[in-house]
Order: sequence, then structure tokens, then C-alpha cells
Amino acid sequence: MVNGKRMLFMMAGLALFLLNGNPALLLSKVMEDPMAQREEKLKALRKERDRFFKEDAHSPLKEEDRKRFKGLLYYPIDLRYAMIGSIEKYPMEPKPLYVTLPTNKEMGKRYIKEGRFKFKWEGKEYVLHIYRPLGSGEFFMPFKDKTSGVETYSQGRYLYVESVPEAKVLIDFNRAYNPFCQFNEKYTCPFAPEENGLKIAIQAGEKRFR
Repeated sequence: MVNGKRMLFMMAGLALFLLNGNPALLLSKVMEDPMAQREEKLKALRKERDRFFKEDAHSPLKEEDRKRFKGLLYYPIDLRYAMIGSIEKYPMEPKPLYVTLPTNKEMGKRYIKEGRFKFKWEGKEYVLHIYRPLGSGEFFMPFKDKTSGVETYSQGRYLYVESVPEAKVLIDFNRAYNPFCQFNEKYTCPFAPEENGLKIAIQAGEKRFR
């Protein structure tokens, strides 16, 4: 996915933007506590994403949209939506589990089912499945929720899976973002399957473009 790779590149660049003072000291602190300066980092990421959409040659925006672009729409940052946990891995032997995700084009796209992430919200447990593109080590986590088609893109949003110490991951819905086809139909975007449809409203992350 073009957008997934681009976001990874953006995050690498943001590391320099976020380092104030002694880089080694701050990196050490972040490794000890993945929530350290979380809100500040989210604000910086949103600022960088707006700059990318407005100025970068790889922006998915059409030319007429770029000219009047004033920034993406987001829910307010809510750190309750940042959750640390473990990925329950699916067996890869004798062969991996496969799934074909629907896309905005005629053909679906095949992925390996890597595992699942369980989290609790308001006392109830929910599950999201994590996928991996064939021939890639990147995780892919599309999801839909009760805001889909109302306040957010109808076909769901994507989540970034962050590695944190002790072999755990951080899933932060404040980082939920739209697939590129929400901005320009020329892109091919996998959509969230039914098994990643949440029966709750995730009022965090990016809202729909229109």
C-alpha cells in the first residue's frame, strides 16, 4: 500500500521534529514509557500530515482540492483510545491463514491473518484482526465502527500498529486515518472486512474528508 509506506516514512522524519534537547535522553524516556509526550507527538503528526497533503508531490489530493485544502478534520485527542497489549498470533504452520479483503476496485486483495488484538472499552472486550500483505512484514489493521458513514469514511479507516517494549504493541485510535481512495478514486484501497467491524463508536482519529 502506497499510503502505509508513506506514513512509515513520515513517522521516521517526525522523529527528528519531535526531539527537543538531548535526543538520546528523550529516546530513552520514550522507550521506557510509550505514552510519554503522547499528545504532543500526535499534534506534531497531524501537523506533518497536513503539510504532506498540502505540499508534497505524493499527496493523494486532486489539484482542485489541494488549492483549497485547509487541513484534515480530526476528533479531539483522547488518550483513553491509546491501548497497549499483545498480539495473539495465529499459527503459520502447516500454512498461514489467508483472507481476501474487498477493495474499491473489482478485485479483492489477499492478506495473511497475522493475529488479533483484544482491548476493553467501557467494560466490554472487543477484538480487531491484524493482517499482513503477502511478501511483506508490515502489519495492516483496517476497521469500521459506528461512526463509519456518518462522521468518518464509510468504508472504514486504517490503524498504525506501534511496537513498544516487552514485545507488546500500542494501538492508538487517535492515529486512525483514511485510505487514499477517500481523497482520490485512482488509488486502490483495501477495505475493512466484516470481522473488523466494531459495534461501538470510535470517536478518535481522522474524520471523513467530505
